[in-house]
Amino acid sequence: MGRFFHFRCGANARGRNGALGRSDFWPIGFFALFLCFTTLPFLSGLYPVVRFTEEYIDITVHPDHVRVRGVYVYENPLPFPVIQGMSIPIPVDQDNPAPVLLCADELTPDYRPIHVRHLLGAYRCEIAVPAHGSVTVAVEYQQNAPYGKARYLLTTTRPWRRPIKRGAFRLIPKGVEIINSNYGLVPADEGALFFQREDFMPTQDWEFSWEKEES
Repeated sequence: MGRFFHFRCGANARGRNGALGRSDFWPIGFFALFLCFTTLPFLSGLYPVVRFTEEYIDITVHPDHVRVRGVYVYENPLPFPVIQGMSIPIPVDQDNPAPVLLCADELTPDYRPIHVRHLLGAYRCEIAVPAHGSVTVAVEYQQNAPYGKARYLLTTTRPWRRPIKRGAFRLIPKGVEIINSNYGLVPADEGALFFQREDFMPTQDWEFSWEKEES
């Protein structure tokens, strides 16, 4: 993520013993701190530059785990390309264990795997968005659900500082019956349940629960 810079100093820049004087470190140190404090927030996703505009979520619900596949669209309104840091919204707590599978891919404008790492308590990655362009990213993870309930993080939309234009969210039961959802669901094809929103700024995460179907 960073780049090492090599500074070559002449004899006039050194002290009597050939070492750099204290004053010589000031410009270099100040420049390094400036780069750190100006680029780290963007690369970590704390201050988004691009716009998060669309979200399409499929959650396949099994008796003991869920499989989540999310497709996200990001747009760059600026006349130059941007590298944007982002965190992947996965709840991890006493009721939601850490994922046992996690991968991410850029779907458009070009297909490529995206490297994901665990940093500062979250799963993070960077995406490159072309000038006046957009990027579509797919994230997939599997998470054990020992208590017959799960949660998908929606309130992580708030840091983007604007509602998403479109969002569609679907549950696909596999050997289970959905018994509760804090967002109202309607039937879809092949036994799925879903809800959708436009200009959506969520005020609560999506929580749902299920029971194993009787054989």
